[in-house]
Amino acid sequence: MSSIKTLAVLPVAIAMLVALSACAGDEPQELTTPDAVTPTVTPTPTPTTASLKFTEPEECATLLPQPRLDQFASRGLVLLGGPDGKYGTDYLADATPEEQAGGISCIWGFADSEISSLTISVAPLTAATRPAIVASFNEQGLNEATIDDAVTFAVQGDKNLNPAVYNVLRGDSWISVIATIGGTDSYNEAVEVAAEVHDLVYAPAG
Repeated sequence: MSSIKTLAVLPVAIAMLVALSACAGDEPQELTTPDAVTPTVTPTPTPTTASLKFTEPEECATLLPQPRLDQFASRGLVLLGGPDGKYGTDYLADATPEEQAGGISCIWGFADSEISSLTISVAPLTAATRPAIVASFNEQGLNEATIDDAVTFAVQGDKNLNPAVYNVLRGDSWISVIATIGGTDSYNEAVEVAAEVHDLVYAPAG
């Protein structure tokens, strides 16, 4: 296109743009007001152990919720060892590591044979005692993992020789569950029991 033709076309294009702008200006514009904005709902934060207070249990009866105790009873399990167990702290010849750390160990076993099935322990934990406890877990070859505000040291075990072991360390507590007969089901139960114990030994601070 030559420069002469270009100059001839420009006035026409400008006239069309002005006309379109005028038409657009006649139409009402939809304005967004603050009232039309959907408010953002802030979810309520879930309490963590940092906002809870740990209370050291004194009796095994306070470690588990009633549904779990009822389940144990239906399986023929009774409390053999522990402060309020049938044999008290004399069920085992030596104190458990948790008892040596100032806590309690509760042993549920079969009523007919009195063979242990589950050992559930809770002990206080401090910066001074933690290194030795962690070192013992490493010597046992337990698998370490971090879950929320806790560090776990565990092994699934098997149904032949090796128990299922689940330890949970937090800033001020040590919760452990040992199932004499290991395997997937026993390990999963140990994890569930440890969570139930946590819910009972921790309460909202203040």
